[in-house]
Amino acid sequence: MNGQESTVFAFDGQDFIRTHTTLLTEAGTSAVGTKLARDNPGYTALMQKRSHTGEVTLFGHRCDANYAPLIDQDGQVTGALMVCLRK
Repeated sequence: MNGQESTVFAFDGQDFIRTHTTLLTEAGTSAVGTKLARDNPGYTALMQKRSHTGEVTLFGHRCDANYAPLIDQDGQVTGALMVCLRK
């Protein structure tokens, strides 16, 4: 099940919420509206305004992922981008 996935997250002040994504949930439905798990290593990096590259499990699939924060002109996190290659 190799494949490339991508997500655009909005940040609500606490959570990164998928607004656009190619990811599907375990049930096979779009993952739009789901949150980035707080135990995902990408979450910690994004909260620190840093990128993260590493292996993660998303909806039951392992993948090599890269998360990058979106920062506004005032230096505040407004969202994030994620791309991954499923293994």
